[in-house]
Amino acid sequence: MTHETPEVFSGPDGPIGFSVHGEGPPLFLVGGLGSTARIWGDFPGLLGRSFFVVCPDNRGVGSSRGGAPFTLAVQAKDLVSLMDHLGLEHAALLGASLGGSIVLETARRYPARVDHMVLVSCSARLGTHGRALMEALERLLDHVPPGLFGELLTLLSFAPPFHERHPALIRHVAALYGLDAADVEGTRRQLRHLLSGWDLGPHLATITAPALVLAGGRDPIIPVEATRELAEALPGARFRLVPDAAHSVLAEGGEEVLAEVITFLMDGEAEKPVAGDSV
Repeated sequence: MTHETPEVFSGPDGPIGFSVHGEGPPLFLVGGLGSTARIWGDFPGLLGRSFFVVCPDNRGVGSSRGGAPFTLAVQAKDLVSLMDHLGLEHAALLGASLGGSIVLETARRYPARVDHMVLVSCSARLGTHGRALMEALERLLDHVPPGLFGELLTLLSFAPPFHERHPALIRHVAALYGLDAADVEGTRRQLRHLLSGWDLGPHLATITAPALVLAGGRDPIIPVEATRELAEALPGARFRLVPDAAHSVLAEGGEEVLAEVITFLMDGEAEKPVAGDSV
């Protein structure tokens, strides 16, 4: 079943936009700052050969504009509400950048709903470097056009050698990363929530969903040390460093990394999720 045109339903905290692709075990793709379902480009189609892929718009942007202000907790509730809407008892979650923190928050609050996690280029807490970067991004939102904001994020997200090898792809990604003008305020609200500070570190030892954690060795947005620290604190997590990648590890890692993600998720398909939700 594939619905590439975004659908919308009324969640408890506001509208939730999403698209679905393929058939198989359910897999949610959770994007980063200002992300809507389109940020994933061709990945939903590729993963849809093996999974029922669900791509939500994050709270405050795309078809999820309006409703409650963005917080990690509200976004986690949105994901679970979307599972309920689709008749899913549980699902695997793949989150990139901010999406990884959202996945962790969901697994912390609703452990019975999360089978497996793939955490890409993310951290468990706001550090000094992250705060400075987010403050700079917030200022940029006030001074550059939304399309140029996407171009700047693309420059940060891919290592220079990847730019040299794949210039056409980089131009395509820059267009995907560009913000809709109507999403600038929602993106700003996401940044402001993150700048208020968060620290999932004290909760990591209680999150028991199997995890594959991916980091780029050249990531200028999330230091590899922060992602490695996250992996070491999660019980039984598997850490994978892609040395020549920057922030967009899934794209830069190519077929090898994609195959590893699929194998991790498929190998764990028979495992049972942990029981009992908490709030």
